[in-house]
Amino acid sequence: MAILLATYDLKQPGRDYTPVHDYLQRFTYCKGLESVWLLDTTTPYQQVRDNLKNLVGANDVVYVVRLTRDWAASNYNCSAWLNDEGRNW
Repeated sequence: MAILLATYDLKQPGRDYTPVHDYLQRFTYCKGLESVWLLDTTTPYQQVRDNLKNLVGANDVVYVVRLTRDWAASNYNCSAWLNDEGRNW
């Protein structure tokens, strides 16, 4: 299991984020910033990236990375979520 950070930048104005949000909400998640999602999952990061790529346009940006327990934040509403003993680092 892993904690993944998934983020995206949809370039076309007026773009419908619903398919992206619906996909990301399938995971145990915390959405701490506008387009930054933290996912607690067994799904490999490459698969999450590929699934997101299928939901966005060719010019849109998708970035997925596996996090470690080494992180720092200030006023970040996902801090407690990350520190929860139930997280699957």
